[in-house]
Amino acid sequence: MYQWFVEGGVACWVMGGWGVDALLGRETRTHHDLDLLISVDDLGRLRRVLIERRFTRKLIWENESRWIDVDGSQHPTAFVEVDSQGRELDIHVVRLVPAAAPILLCDVPWQFTDVSLGAVGTLAGSTVACVSADTQIQMHSGYDLPEEQVQDVQLLRGLVGA
Repeated sequence: MYQWFVEGGVACWVMGGWGVDALLGRETRTHHDLDLLISVDDLGRLRRVLIERRFTRKLIWENESRWIDVDGSQHPTAFVEVDSQGRELDIHVVRLVPAAAPILLCDVPWQFTDVSLGAVGTLAGSTVACVSADTQIQMHSGYDLPEEQVQDVQLLRGLVGA
């Protein structure tokens, strides 16, 4: 699915379970969804790809999402899309700032640095842009984690030597 967005001109970064697997270069477990960060500048292109691929809005993360105006239309900044095959995308929106840390446009406690979106991984033999291991560890703190995410954090800590 990641490749659909790249081909559609959408700047995106893999995070969550698939992000861990991408950084490791191998699939470690079954995944419920694909978590992506998307640039706010690409929301129009994202919408086109989602429509072409017949995705529909399943959920807006009301406790995380802000509403922003993009070309006269209101868009949430944290939401889930699903297709007829049950494939889910969990999307969060960021604003890219040249030579600075990206700005999260949703209400989450994550703090990004200027290198948070600089990681590269591999999924099914293809190179993908990823959220860094350090940032993903931070994303998984401050709440009770399901067992598979506890294992994800352990794998990430192994990557960063923590």
